Amino acid sequence: MAARSTAFGLDVESELPLALLDASAARATARTLAVSLRPGARCSWPAPDELLCEDRQADGSLIYEVRAHHHAGYLIAGPHYGAHMLSTDGRLLVCDPEGLPDASWQRLLIAQVLPFAAVLQGLEVFHASAVVLDGQAVAFVGPSRAGKTSVALELCRRGAGFLADDVLALEPRAGALVGHPGSPLAGLDRAEAERAPDGLAAAEILGENSRELLVRTQAAAAPAPLGALFFLERRADGPAQPRFEPLADAGALLGATFNFILASPRRLLGLLDVCALAAQRRVERVLAGPAVDAAQLGAAVTRRLQEEAA
Repeated sequence: MAARSTAFGLDVESELPLALLDASAARATARTLAVSLRPGARCSWPAPDELLCEDRQADGSLIYEVRAHHHAGYLIAGPHYGAHMLSTDGRLLVCDPEGLPDASWQRLLIAQVLPFAAVLQGLEVFHASAVVLDGQAVAFVGPSRAGKTSVALELCRRGAGFLADDVLALEPRAGALVGHPGSPLAGLDRAEAERAPDGLAAAEILGENSRELLVRTQAAAAPAPLGALFFLERRADGPAQPRFEPLADAGALLGATFNFILASPRRLLGLLDVCALAAQRRVERVLAGPAVDAAQLGAAVTRRLQEEAA
């Protein structure tokens, strides 16, 4: 019997259980992604293909890349993360672990491959961590090491529900946006962990590498309407206490998505619609100095939302 779990708005059906999705509690959505495990499958990937994007370490070494073939679909692969071959409609996925442990090849699966499939199936994806507060999704956008994961975990420590880490799948519904639960895991950057209070450092660590700690979370069971977007911006000369500013720049919203990978006219029109809906919610920049930790950010965001409610 196939293993089933739901994440990023997709019902994932795999031949074998996927350890990094086992604890998912999200409700089914009727958008199906069938996953097959085929060692050695990368050897059959056709050539020539087109390089869409790549991510590299500071020393130039490859982290992962995305390649496209007009018939075969998309190859998402990295030397430490295996190879994942996704159909053009985002409904079929073949994974080649390339001999790596589950925690390695499935890390790319939940961080890049499933969100990519969600975009192909009509959802929009923001590079954001998110929690559920008072029934609404509160999302945090920012570059690596800005603190979006640690502030989300801090808000969960204060009673929020965890919705998604680093990737938030959004769906337009009745003139609003809803955020879907991601995987029941959070990748905490080591720089963030160094700023985290003891409560975060004591969280259950499932794995780690030179870049991050993999932390178990209690993921939400249902989508939540988007209530606020906070863009975290750390500056060397930033304030010692978080400062909030209105953000009316449409480019910032567009820049928070996967728009640099898939740019068909139909997709771009949908993307503009999603950004327009997001702009109707609270959208603010949060400025902070390098020493501001997750506890300070979490307290500041909580106060800000309470002020709005009052």
